[in-house]
Amino acid sequence: MRKVFYSSAVLILALFMLGSCQSQKKEGFTIDINFSNLKPDTEILLQKRESGSWVKLDSSTLKEGKGMLTGKVKAPELLYLTLSKFNVYIPIWVENSHITVDAGLNSLNHPTIKGSKVQDQYYAFMDSTQQFSVKEKSLAMEYRNASSNKDQAKMRAVEASYDSLQTQKIDYLLGYAERHNKSVISPYIVMSNSFALTLPQLEKVTNSFDTTLAQNEYVKFLKERVSTLNRVAIGQPYINFTLNNPEGKPVSLESVVKTHKYTLVDFWASWCMPCRAENPNVVKAYKEFHKKGFTVFGVSLDKNHDNWVAAIKKDGLDWTQVSDLKFWNSEAGKLYGVQSIPHNVLIGPDGKIVAKNLRGANLQDTLKKLLK
Repeated sequence: MRKVFYSSAVLILALFMLGSCQSQKKEGFTIDINFSNLKPDTEILLQKRESGSWVKLDSSTLKEGKGMLTGKVKAPELLYLTLSKFNVYIPIWVENSHITVDAGLNSLNHPTIKGSKVQDQYYAFMDSTQQFSVKEKSLAMEYRNASSNKDQAKMRAVEASYDSLQTQKIDYLLGYAERHNKSVISPYIVMSNSFALTLPQLEKVTNSFDTTLAQNEYVKFLKERVSTLNRVAIGQPYINFTLNNPEGKPVSLESVVKTHKYTLVDFWASWCMPCRAENPNVVKAYKEFHKKGFTVFGVSLDKNHDNWVAAIKKDGLDWTQVSDLKFWNSEAGKLYGVQSIPHNVLIGPDGKIVAKNLRGANLQDTLKKLLK
């Protein structure tokens, strides 16, 4: 009887210890890093981008290029391995698994990443889009040659081919996202290219994602962007905001709109070369139509006051200019869903948005029709 009791006690103790070991087993991810030929001790960070800022999740000191990072994610997400010493940021799709990252000192930006199924999916998608990258490079070379030879007809033909290629690329991207509507990389891909999508395209693909992705941060971003773009779509009333002019005086958009027939809200920045290239066209429109009731309300996405003011003077922007000097975190930019510049919105006499992104001759032609 005593032997039976002893055996039972040992069995119970063994089961208890097994249960304890299992409950203590760490659930999450480990990232084993091996950067060959990296001899000095080097700090590596695991970070994520959040509201335009870096958020540190873990760190480690690599000894002869080897180290480990750990943590836990609620769902697969894109994080970054950061080597500040080499100004290297390695994107990596992290899920709760054992992941390995291998690279040489001269190939830190192109590591071999294994152990993440989502990473494999992302690689497969990127491989499938190489056809577009190859054609884009070829067209870029054709355009440079045509430009050097001042062959305007060839340049226009290449531009048309490039536009067609971009349409094909977007169609492929949207098709991929809808076919793989349960994959976390689909909303990320759409988010990364959302600046190139029309509102109907963005709305349709965002609504196509499976309900299992409802709490995904990229899906949430896209839903919010759809909501923002709907608020500032053509036909909607403009949204008022107030920012400081170069002298530090607050100026509201409303104060300008109510005193003019048509107001072009022009989002730009001194550091934006396409914006600076478009500025002469806006100046031309202002000079030609200002007396007929047209004006411009410039909103800069600058972060340096002096550079902003210098660009205003150099480009001859003789209209109201405002900025909060918050770069891409511009409050006005957020209100109007601005993800790329130059970007503009034309507001009509009734306070409603009548057109968007009028550039070049299109701006002149539109104003001629409206201000006969």
